[in-house]
Amino acid sequence: MSNIAVVANTEKIVKKDARRLRSALASAGIGDVHWVDIEKGSDAKAAAKKAVKRGATTVLVCGGDGSVRAASEAIVGTQTALAVVPSGTANLFASGLDLPSDIDEIVELIARGDRRSLDTASCNGQTFNVMAGTGFDVDMLNDAEDDKERLGTLAYVSAAVRETRHRKMFDAKIEIDGKPFYEGPASCVLVGNSGSLKGGVKAFPGATATDGRLHVAAVTAVGKREWANLMVSAVFRRQQWSSHSELGEGEAVTVTFDKRRRFELDGGVKGKSKTLEFEIQPHSLLVCAPVA
Repeated sequence: MSNIAVVANTEKIVKKDARRLRSALASAGIGDVHWVDIEKGSDAKAAAKKAVKRGATTVLVCGGDGSVRAASEAIVGTQTALAVVPSGTANLFASGLDLPSDIDEIVELIARGDRRSLDTASCNGQTFNVMAGTGFDVDMLNDAEDDKERLGTLAYVSAAVRETRHRKMFDAKIEIDGKPFYEGPASCVLVGNSGSLKGGVKAFPGATATDGRLHVAAVTAVGKREWANLMVSAVFRRQQWSSHSELGEGEAVTVTFDKRRRFELDGGVKGKSKTLEFEIQPHSLLVCAPVA
């Protein structure tokens, strides 16, 4: 049987589910399992890197988008497949790909050998799978951090309402494939590899994780009313008609700000930078996922 490595974020997966996973793997005849517990999402990169060096054919990550993002950074460009047991708050990666959440179904998927080759993206050399951004979304994520464990998804809703009340504009300059795309005030800049968010909402209509494109939004919404209008447009997948966003796409994106600003990758704040350099990496990540 294939060599399986499990990277389990003990802050995200409960002990009962960990026991269920061990039992399901054994029942499926997957006996050669190397299990590594980690305490924070960023530790998944080192654990996955060691697993790849040991010859793991599959790295099964138990955690949220931060753990998945960190692990995929070590797996990108290899023949090792990434599998996911979604845990934590958002899990945009798993929901966007319609990955199963039931442990028995996940193990069956691994054992069956269903694989998909997906694009990944990089921002200043760091891998991300779903979305990167700065402005409104970063401040919302940062504001929600203390309440995530207690309130779950509601922490993001509460933080979003607070942020719309005092969101200030900043100057941004965006180039796509070396050509000017946007220059002026913005409240948020998003760069997506795929377009799916929670509840079937599409941040970028038509975007997929296999189209070889980066998708860009320069958002100018301020205040609760304008943000509400933009969210309604997103629900109905009509962002291109909104007066509060400019949409574009390409293979390489450069975003320059008026000063160093915080940015996020797949829902995790990663520091500050005045310039963000994005590139698409087509078909660079093998994922255990239902074959379309």
